[in-house]
Amino acid sequence: MSNDLPISPDLLEILRDPLAVQDKEKYGDDPGKLELVHNCWLVSNDTGLKYPIKEGIPVMLIDEGMKWKDTPIEDLPVPPPPLVPESSSSAAAPSSAGQVDYSSGGPSPLVYVAAAVGVFVVLFALWKLLFGRR
Repeated sequence: MSNDLPISPDLLEILRDPLAVQDKEKYGDDPGKLELVHNCWLVSNDTGLKYPIKEGIPVMLIDEGMKWKDTPIEDLPVPPPPLVPESSSSAAAPSSAGQVDYSSGGPSPLVYVAAAVGVFVVLFALWKLLFGRR
């Protein structure tokens, strides 16, 4: 891979816009050819979708390309926004009131309590089974 390219030229040659390849009748025999723009975006002239290259990985999801379709090439952010927004990088960050917010994903503390109780019950049953009949 060249030092100035975020992806290898060989990969750029074979990558195609996943939306365009679904409609060969509309876009021809080689649909969805992509052009490298700003050294961090892959742009499809067929569909107008724009796919970011984030952390060296082309994000070739149609939903991601659709987000940027109406953004003019000159207005595309360089570099593209990160894969994980900074604000949601910790699932249980303390709130301003000192409480933990579990609404951003991750299991509730009750899941851990239930799992611990379940493990205890199983271990107790095994203990009774092995040592309870003397």
